[in-house]
Amino acid sequence: MKYENPQIPEGINTTKEHPLKELLVLLIGSLLVILSITFVVTFGGGWLVDKIPFSIEKKVSNMYDVEKHVDDKRAPELIHYLQGLVDQISEAQDLPEDIKITVHFINSGTVNAFATLGGHVFVFRGLLEKLPNENTLVTLLGHEIAHVKLRHPIKSLSAGIFFSILTSAVTGGTGSDLLGSAGLLGSLKFGRDMEQQSDKEAMVSLQGMYGHLNGGAELFRIFQKMKEESDIDEPVKMFSSHPHDEKRIKNFQVVAKDKGWHETGALTPLPDFFQHSFVARKVN
Repeated sequence: MKYENPQIPEGINTTKEHPLKELLVLLIGSLLVILSITFVVTFGGGWLVDKIPFSIEKKVSNMYDVEKHVDDKRAPELIHYLQGLVDQISEAQDLPEDIKITVHFINSGTVNAFATLGGHVFVFRGLLEKLPNENTLVTLLGHEIAHVKLRHPIKSLSAGIFFSILTSAVTGGTGSDLLGSAGLLGSLKFGRDMEQQSDKEAMVSLQGMYGHLNGGAELFRIFQKMKEESDIDEPVKMFSSHPHDEKRIKNFQVVAKDKGWHETGALTPLPDFFQHSFVARKVN
């Protein structure tokens, strides 16, 4: 048999379609997938997160060494007092048995407090120094505990992680610190509805512990006053995305009237060591 080497027809391995058209189809398809996932996370994320057991959330938070970020061991008396209040508030809010709140102290002049994954609540010296009585402190702690009870941290964080993943995919980043950058040990952003829900739970805490709401609205008057001042040393970081202070103050009156709760009542003073515990520990 005689071997023949026929000439390959020209253009046999090329498509009649323009190569840019294939690229465009691929890009449009990828975009539709991303938009579909974004829609599911944005509008169905709350429902999905509610199905995640708190024990799983706790395990995620345990990936990070909280202790190296706080000053709990330097203020044991203060932590003991705050944790005692937190336990009482948890009972007043009827937290599920599997949710345990742990309070932490940060020795910084920043006026802030926040709740994050795993039931961790952080309070800064700068904010504690401005509180006039225990009732106002309970309002603050009750508000943050309510965020944990209502699963607000993980609902906010889940969206943050998702968009961080998308960013890493587009930019080619590794995303190695995805959870940290999304705010696991940082101040998470909660929507206005979440803040209003937490305010109401804080009122439940006051009513349950003291039998009235007196001292609660004072927390928002403190922030209102700070915003009006022009010579404050630290910016007001807490409640920056919250409803207006006037509306929140008014809401105490509305809820009290609606529930038949008293707006006035005896205020419980803070213990003597409360303010003294800050004097020797002040740092910038």
